[in-house]
Amino acid sequence: MKKVSKKIEKLAMRGEQHDVMDALRLLTNAYIEMCGISLACRTVVFCAAGEWQERLAWMDLPLSEIARKSGLTDFLPYITSDYDPEIYNRYDIAGMDREELLTCCEQIVNENDFDEPTTEVLCWGLLKATEEKEEKDIEAMSQDGTTLKGDLVTQHCGYTSLYITSPYSIHVTKDELVREPKELLIEAYNDIQRLYRMEEEVRTLYPKYQEEPEKCKNGKIWEKRKVFDKIYNTLITQTVISSLSLAELFNKWWGLDFYIPKYEQK
Repeated sequence: MKKVSKKIEKLAMRGEQHDVMDALRLLTNAYIEMCGISLACRTVVFCAAGEWQERLAWMDLPLSEIARKSGLTDFLPYITSDYDPEIYNRYDIAGMDREELLTCCEQIVNENDFDEPTTEVLCWGLLKATEEKEEKDIEAMSQDGTTLKGDLVTQHCGYTSLYITSPYSIHVTKDELVREPKELLIEAYNDIQRLYRMEEEVRTLYPKYQEEPEKCKNGKIWEKRKVFDKIYNTLITQTVISSLSLAELFNKWWGLDFYIPKYEQK
């Protein structure tokens, strides 16, 4: 594993002291500057800015709620009107691993690509972005007294993912950074109780589902998989439970068979 240079560590320590909104403005301008100039540098700036957005999301500032519910490119126009999505959203970032990101960051620092404040907040954000993140065990108590257990898998701006491990085995997602995962655990449990009472509605839609896979029986796996999402879209959009887990629940509760590729089965 690549060792972080002392120079970057010192810059990151200074960077951590910056105001979060100032840091985001500096990095948004740096990102704009790198569009059309350097894919690698743009990627490093993007990763660093994402960590500052997440820092804002944990706060209670005017833009914190928007930060929690937005991906970075959707959020940057709130930082500065100079970020025009029609122009800058067309630029991609690269798939760089930890060593590549750190190597590029060192080059940025050594070549003085940005001014000192920008370099400081860049280094702090990049180090945060390259930290190893582990799954966290979470536990909560439902209103009816049921003990709920799960694993927090992902928690970042625009997306939170967890697995309920008890009393069900369910994948749960929400398109925002959920600051208190226990609340998401309880929300999913309440959704399960509500959906269990919707057997008639689920069964009413089932004949339509049975017709669709026949139409695309020679289609690609993802086409067959999306049939469930299409037919049961109204239910899916009203719950934090993933569509795959919904299909598995409907099968377990009422014996309804849905197409689930072997690689997706647990």
